[in-house]
Amino acid sequence: MGPAVKDKDAVLAEIRAHLQAGTVTREDLQAMIGKPVVAQTAPVHEPAAAPATASSGKPDKLSAVDVMFYIAGIVLFAAIMSIIVQSWNDGAVFLQITLSLGVGAGLWAIACYLIRSPLQSDIRRGLYNALLLTGSMSIIAGGGIVTNAVVGGFNDSDFIVAAVASALVGIAHLGFDRLVKKDLILLLGVLLGVMAFPALIIGLLHGMDVPQDVWTVVTIASAALLAGTARLVARLYPGRQKIGGSFDSLAAFVALAAMYISSFGDYGLLWLAGLVAGVFGLFYLSIITQNKQMLGSGSFFLVLTVITASFKYFSGFGATTSLVLAALGLLLSAAVAATINKKYFKPRA
Repeated sequence: MGPAVKDKDAVLAEIRAHLQAGTVTREDLQAMIGKPVVAQTAPVHEPAAAPATASSGKPDKLSAVDVMFYIAGIVLFAAIMSIIVQSWNDGAVFLQITLSLGVGAGLWAIACYLIRSPLQSDIRRGLYNALLLTGSMSIIAGGGIVTNAVVGGFNDSDFIVAAVASALVGIAHLGFDRLVKKDLILLLGVLLGVMAFPALIIGLLHGMDVPQDVWTVVTIASAALLAGTARLVARLYPGRQKIGGSFDSLAAFVALAAMYISSFGDYGLLWLAGLVAGVFGLFYLSIITQNKQMLGSGSFFLVLTVITASFKYFSGFGATTSLVLAALGLLLSAAVAATINKKYFKPRA
């Protein structure tokens, strides 16, 4: 005799309880609804499959309506900042903190209420997403205002205070995510927390005659820390595996850009070799993670490296030689990118 079938109200109540507990997310339900339902006469024992979104390492794509709500949130933040700027010369620090931290916390509270409400719709979802974004930007701005009030004006030596403020605001985002469980808040928390590292290094090295190569190493380390922290947080937060690779493309681009800039310095040839190795490493990672943004970044810097090397190291042979070498290099780069895309990237279902 098969198991008893629960009525609809009992099933919905159980799903709602799992949503509130965080063991199941709305994204999990949306992914399940998108799959065809196959009737079965008997239970089939199969190993549990991982969520479809967990392997991609990227958040869900935004719809045009979502983008419109986010734009509305940005405009609302601009209005708040306009009031703050108008009161800046008056020295009304309390008013500025209230308009930033106070309003931001209030918007977060409203968004949290809308998210936890049992009544949901596309309009409500767009509204609380906009409020979350405006609230976060306001709180971030408030952190900057408080830092400015503490140090009495920004300069290089005050980056240590800014690092502390960035870390605290990041922690606030990570804590708030426990209530709302939204990728936007979690990712902002990760970004703000990691930003504290380069800010702290800048503050500690202020006044020293630090060569450009040291700053390149700091930039690369910060980029690696950003990508690694996102993956760590994705593992620590249940049901958030899909955000693990959210910063991979950004981190790779920043690291390669830093190496490219340093390739014009005293150790240019060494950094150029590192850049080439980084490009091909990025090609490999793009295949492993199935991330076409990484492939695009790698292709861009490969093209940039080829053109730069052609004119930097072969200009003595004449402009024509440099142009021919650059053209050949570009053709080879295009062929490599096309081959990787066709051979190793799986077509979307």
